[in-house]
Amino acid sequence: MEFDSSFEDDLREAVLDDVEQKARDDIGPRLIDIARENWQAYASRHDYDIDHIWKDVEGPFVDRDGDSVSVRIKWPGLTALFEWGVDPHTIKGNPLLYFYWDAKDQWITTDEVNWGSETGGIPESRAIRDSLDRLEGEL
Repeated sequence: MEFDSSFEDDLREAVLDDVEQKARDDIGPRLIDIARENWQAYASRHDYDIDHIWKDVEGPFVDRDGDSVSVRIKWPGLTALFEWGVDPHTIKGNPLLYFYWDAKDQWITTDEVNWGSETGGIPESRAIRDSLDRLEGEL
């Protein structure tokens, strides 16, 4: 049996078409759903009001470049602080900081603050990284 000279190119394009469609219809939305579940569990465990993270997600955006297909999802700003966590640290004013402190029920003016010293910072959620691991296992 002899194949047309374009057989390999046609097959590659057909496979990439299928992968692109699967990424758009299945993989991207599934990744968003798993991450949302992870974010919600994390927010519940730590009593965080961060539902903007899963409500304001954008995507999935599927890109095809040559022989590759990629899925990109955009979570809102500051999401990385929760994904990776934040150790306690000093925030310095320029020249001062001015903020409302709920626990003290008052406005505070200071030159610096040791943020997270009482709470231990923000624990990492791993919501997105764990979603990728879980989805990889499902695929």
